Amino acid sequence: MITQPNAPIEDRPTKAPAQGGPRVPLPRRANRSPNLTLAGLQLLVGYAWLLAGVDKLLLGAFPAQLDGLLRTTTGGGHLPGFFVALLRGLVMPNAILFGSLIEWGETLVGLGLMAAGLLALLWPLAGRYPGDPLAAVFLFGTRLFERLAPLAAIGTGLLGLSYFLLDGAPAPWFAPGIAFGGAINTGLFLAAASVILVVSQFVQWRSSR
Repeated sequence: MITQPNAPIEDRPTKAPAQGGPRVPLPRRANRSPNLTLAGLQLLVGYAWLLAGVDKLLLGAFPAQLDGLLRTTTGGGHLPGFFVALLRGLVMPNAILFGSLIEWGETLVGLGLMAAGLLALLWPLAGRYPGDPLAAVFLFGTRLFERLAPLAAIGTGLLGLSYFLLDGAPAPWFAPGIAFGGAINTGLFLAAASVILVVSQFVQWRSSR
């Protein structure tokens, strides 16, 4: 019986096959330090909107009370004319709908920004386990929230601007007459913070390409 000779030992592969399946490639950003300033601002602004939205949801009667609140506010005569016309022509006739949109919008925007901030802080941890499927899921969620966060920031800007106008668009500069109670308007602050968030996220996205 004729048999084939064994292959020379030196020709045999000596490298053991990879265990655990293919490794999940990680983007270069997984090994970079997180942007602490951007993540901190997302957490701060997100928490502010989360409180505002959940308070309205827990109240349970915000949509029903919105029409009365707007009638009182628009009757004070201190709001910009175009904003009064918008409220009376669009928002007040549909107060229940807009009330629900506001309370849920604030809550979801807050959750979205806080989730984006937390994931940005935890992003480097995924780089330590490049072959773990959970790391791939985590990175997918991070990239998803990175794309949703600018939309949430734009939403905070619109909401903040609305509250700024509802407060009568107070002067955002020095006003000695209100020295005992003056401070930057909360709505204006959140609107300005949203602009910073959108610009920062765009710059970060461009730098990571």
